[in-house]
Amino acid sequence: MKTAIYCKPTEKGVHSFYLLVGTEEFFLFSQAYRKGVDEYYGRGVRIDESMKYSRAHNDSAITRTMDKIPMYVRYIEKEYGIEVFEKTKKLSARNCRVHCA
Repeated sequence: MKTAIYCKPTEKGVHSFYLLVGTEEFFLFSQAYRKGVDEYYGRGVRIDESMKYSRAHNDSAITRTMDKIPMYVRYIEKEYGIEVFEKTKKLSARNCRVHCA
């Protein structure tokens, strides 16, 4: 299942970020438009690539965006009962072994 994060301009000077899990799309957050952020996230980035600080090339707007992503994705995981991060999947599997047995 492909999981990606992408952004698109929704109004003048504003980017909206979305999480794409398979065919489902979840709104994450909106922020001020930055050209570097649009170039990095505009076409979509796999979830593991979306938070690699080495790819930001010292662009502070991209770095700040990368800082926001985990918090919003964890909220989506909790709110909709989906598993996006590997850590969440492992925790779920471990809890199931304990409670499902």
